[in-house]
Amino acid sequence: MLTPRNVRGEHLLWLSPILYIWVAYITAPIQTVVVFYDGIYYILSYFTTAVILLSLIGGPYYLHKYFRKNKTRSIVVSWLHILPSVIIMFTILLIYTYTPPIDREWRYYPLLRPNFARWRLFNDIAIILFVTLILIQVTYMIYAFGKLFQQKRSGFQRTSTKGLELYSFSQNTALSNPAL
Repeated sequence: MLTPRNVRGEHLLWLSPILYIWVAYITAPIQTVVVFYDGIYYILSYFTTAVILLSLIGGPYYLHKYFRKNKTRSIVVSWLHILPSVIIMFTILLIYTYTPPIDREWRYYPLLRPNFARWRLFNDIAIILFVTLILIQVTYMIYAFGKLFQQKRSGFQRTSTKGLELYSFSQNTALSNPAL
């Protein structure tokens, strides 16, 4: 049953790549992702792509969950992280799902074929988006760890000053009346 306790924004981080890859596995014209990076072709299955994306967003997901449980979450910062991450993941998967199939030997031809030129453009866009996704995750992790450090530090200051506030010199008879 869907309740407000079960439906959270951070669940989009892990649910969106899984659902997309499940639908793409059924409907996509190709069943692999071909990435050309630094002169090497990488052929990835949809499962491998899902594992890569889920491992990338695992840490931020747990930090979102911690802040929600701790009731110190900033809704604006949370959604500024969740929405771009989900949109970029969808865009990367969409690019690799519907780019035209290529022959890897086309890059050695003297004249570039239009399909290869278009595929290379889409591949470059997807790599730029993947780097952007990594930067978004790193930025959120830096923010979250800074916030955790600040919470821990302010909690330490509150507990350390609390002991001083509880002690009153008037309650100690030896200090309040030195003649005794």
